[in-house]
Amino acid sequence: MLLLQKYKISGHSMEPILKDNDTILVSGLMYLFKKPKINDIVAFVYKDKVLVKRIVRKTNGKYFLAGDNSKDSLDSREFGFVFKNRILGKVIYKL
Repeated sequence: MLLLQKYKISGHSMEPILKDNDTILVSGLMYLFKKPKINDIVAFVYKDKVLVKRIVRKTNGKYFLAGDNSKDSLDSREFGFVFKNRILGKVIYKL
């Protein structure tokens, strides 16, 4: 887990908060001592790709992640709950 990582948004699933080509900073440090919370926007690994979604539900250490733009989002509605160990960190800043 990297403490701070920069990613470029590709797609429209988190609009209007995050738009295509926005650059974000993700902190892995945020979840070293506390658990991810509902409404956190997180980066996570899915099929060797890094995706960015919002936590909308949590159950038994698993997280249901969804894009803010539900009409254009590959999210937990398709791939199910995500375990905490797949979450890279919390989006802390948009550059």
